[in-house]
Amino acid sequence: MMAIFFTKDQKLSFAIEKNFKIVRILKQLGIRPGFGEKSINDVCHSNNVSPDLFTAILNMTTYTDYEVDSESLSILPTTQLLNYLKLSHKEFINKDLPYIEHSLKEMLSSPDFSYSHSSVFIGFFDEYKSELLSHFDYEDSIVFPYVNGILEGEKFPGYSIEKFKENHTNIESKLSDLKNILLKYFPFSKPYPILYDIVENLYQLEQEFENHAYLEERLLVPHVEFLERRNN
Repeated sequence: MMAIFFTKDQKLSFAIEKNFKIVRILKQLGIRPGFGEKSINDVCHSNNVSPDLFTAILNMTTYTDYEVDSESLSILPTTQLLNYLKLSHKEFINKDLPYIEHSLKEMLSSPDFSYSHSSVFIGFFDEYKSELLSHFDYEDSIVFPYVNGILEGEKFPGYSIEKFKENHTNIESKLSDLKNILLKYFPFSKPYPILYDIVENLYQLEQEFENHAYLEERLLVPHVEFLERRNN
C-alpha cells in the first residue's frame, strides 16, 4: 500500500495521532503545545519554524521511502536544521544515555550479581557511549562549524561534506551487542523486571539514533552539497 505523506495543510494533531514520536521533534524544534486544531503550516509559522523543514523531518522520520526533492533541499533553512540536530545531540547526551546508564548500574549494583557479570554489561555500554559521544563531538566541533562557515562564504580547501559522509560510521552494532547480552546471557535466576525496561529503552534509543543518522545522511548531506556548489 502506497504511503500517504504528511503535508503542511494537515492538522498537527492528526500527524501526532499517526506518529506519537513527533512529540520529540516538536520539543527539539521549540514548537509549543496548545496548538488546538491548527494546521502544520500555521503552527510552524506561529513558532518561527520552517514548515518545509518540519514536514521533511516528519516524513523522513515516519517513512523510510520518503525523498526530499532537490528544490526543497535548496530552500531548507540551514541554521534551523543545524539547531535541530544540535538539540538532538543534547537530548541523547543529557537525557537518554544518563537514564539508561543509571538504570543499568542500579540493576547491576545488586549483591546478587557477581563483579564479572556487572563489568561485562557496563563495559559494553561504556564502549557504545564513548563511540556515540565521539560521533556527536565530531559533528558539533567540525561538521556544524564547517556548514556555518559555508553560509558566511568561507572556503575550506581539503574538506567537504563528503568527508563527513565517508566517516559516518555505523555504531549501532555495539548497542545490538548489549541488548543481546542482556537478553541472552542475563543470569536466569535473577529475572528482574527492570531488565526488560532497560532493553525496551535500548531499542527506543537505537531507533531514535537511526532516525537521527538517517536525517543527517539524507537531509543534511545533500543540503550541504547544494551549499558547497553554490559557494564555489
